[in-house]
Amino acid sequence: LTRLNPGTQEIGDQIILGGTSADRYITSFSFEFYGLATGAAFAGANVEARVRFYENNGPAFNGYATPNNSFYDSGWFSVGGPTARDTFNFTSGSDFPTTGLFVPVNEMTWSVQFQGMGAGDQLGVSIYSPSTVGLTYPDYWQNNAGSWTLLTNSLPMNFAAKIDAVPEPSSV
Repeated sequence: LTRLNPGTQEIGDQIILGGTSADRYITSFSFEFYGLATGAAFAGANVEARVRFYENNGPAFNGYATPNNSFYDSGWFSVGGPTARDTFNFTSGSDFPTTGLFVPVNEMTWSVQFQGMGAGDQLGVSIYSPSTVGLTYPDYWQNNAGSWTLLTNSLPMNFAAKIDAVPEPSSV
């Protein structure tokens, strides 16, 4: 029941993947979002979202390495219509390579950004805590014109998401 409305700013959740494999391939990724409007449709004509995965190897902000090298960018895609709660799903063979998307690090930030909203439109992410597998920090990143800022709130700010990853695929 807790949500974060970032407007059109890119926001990211830094996570630590579970397990011990250094060679991981993401086979699926999903996250919860919501979209509200004053009417049955968005007031904006072309409401879109964009998802990115980053390594946290950028310039430090308050002593913490910022999201920097992007190793996945979905590009802009249509959101559809208003919804109290829905899930975006990304899968191998469709959004990622058939064998999965290589993850170069054990700790990463995934981000989302929305655009095209009109008057009365709101889009954002659902907040979920605690994580069930792996770890996450109780804060989140916000991209302000290319400069990342680490933000906190009175409650843990963990975005509702699920990542499935496997060790390096092999053939038999």
